[in-house]
Amino acid sequence: MYVIRRVAKTQPGKAWNVASYLAKICGAYEEKGRSKAQIFVGHGLPGDQHVAYAEWTQERIEPNSAAGIPEAVLELHKAMMEMVTDYTIEFYQLVTPEELKVRGGRQPGFAPD
Repeated sequence: MYVIRRVAKTQPGKAWNVASYLAKICGAYEEKGRSKAQIFVGHGLPGDQHVAYAEWTQERIEPNSAAGIPEAVLELHKAMMEMVTDYTIEFYQLVTPEELKVRGGRQPGFAPD
């Protein structure tokens, strides 16, 4: 299982606007079967002020073909990018008890339950 995170650094004061676009974009993918995304911002809290995030899980990491992109995403993405200064994607492998038993057991001194 993998965690995928989109990080959108925004123009000052635009994090909530970009978060709204990310929610719509993720919603379009969810209608095609992708898992539910969480959208969040750090606005008003310690940390990065002008950043919006979208995060979801997937069983596998696979390329996203043009045919797999929902029609609505193309227009939403174009409008969103007018407020974005940097747009990256991060991939993480989710650490599950099952993976710890398989992979963690290879570490010296590790004793799985």
